[in-house]
Amino acid sequence: MRFILLFTLLLTPFSLWAACGGIDLRPSLSTAQSAEIEARVANQPFAKGNHWRATRGSRSINIIGTMHIDDPRMDALADRLRGVIEAADYLLVEATQEDQKALERAVATNPALAFLTGKTLIELMPEKDWQALAAAASERGIPGFMAAKFQPWYLSLMLSMSPCTLRNVATGAKGLDARLMTIAADAAVPTASLEPFTTIFELFGQDPIEEQIALLRVGLLPAELSENATTTLKEQYFEEDILAGLETSRVLTRPAVDLPPAEFDALYDDFIDLLVRQRNEKWITPIEATQGDQIVVAAGALHLGGKFGILNLLQQQGYTLERLAF
Repeated sequence: MRFILLFTLLLTPFSLWAACGGIDLRPSLSTAQSAEIEARVANQPFAKGNHWRATRGSRSINIIGTMHIDDPRMDALADRLRGVIEAADYLLVEATQEDQKALERAVATNPALAFLTGKTLIELMPEKDWQALAAAASERGIPGFMAAKFQPWYLSLMLSMSPCTLRNVATGAKGLDARLMTIAADAAVPTASLEPFTTIFELFGQDPIEEQIALLRVGLLPAELSENATTTLKEQYFEEDILAGLETSRVLTRPAVDLPPAEFDALYDDFIDLLVRQRNEKWITPIEATQGDQIVVAAGALHLGGKFGILNLLQQQGYTLERLAF
């Protein structure tokens, strides 16, 4: 994605980018919204915590919930986790630097992975929906003529991020994952990917084009709301309350999308199912197969908690879980 974003960024005058910055929207939540978030998170296993240890016999796995976008507070986090990484036999991440480069090469040599080869979205969508989509893409620095050519699922991933987040990704700013990989490389700790770099393409690309287009509507948020929702989620990440963050994002964005609430929730759940649950279940195999007694798994914090989270899945494999300082 960074390769394509950088290309689109170069086509967009810097003056057209929205100013970065956002506010934490939690104080503005209604009583009903707060109650819904609480109800959705209630009884979810491992709902809080960004750093855990799973042990079974002599095997110990440190699971670290990361965030893929940059924040100045990441430096202190990486320093605190340095010893954990340096003591590891192996570090497992969503995508190593090598796999990220392989993905960029794959998209460059096979554009059909990310781009439509037949009709564009202008032809596939009702005019009103396309105009709303083009406006949302433009706010994120993606020209309409390029947005029209993206695979719908791929564009939905980009629209799910705020304008500043997209600029952050496109220009190569590093999240916690990259910082931890640098520590591992300096300490000669081998690093491997939890999944093939084509996984996202295979999971999202399997849906019929009509379903992919329907999913696009979930990301049609005003730039200001998108920035504020991202700031809110980041604060919840640093508070180690990321499952609540997921549900806060749901209740904040639902009123801004022109869909019946039930339809919005179904699309939102489908998106999370593809992005999180289906991948988590496949990750247990490489985690178990990795050699060594001291393993570190560093993946997006949304992958940790909940019924289908990595932590609960490891517990089902006979591991004992212990929350650690983050």
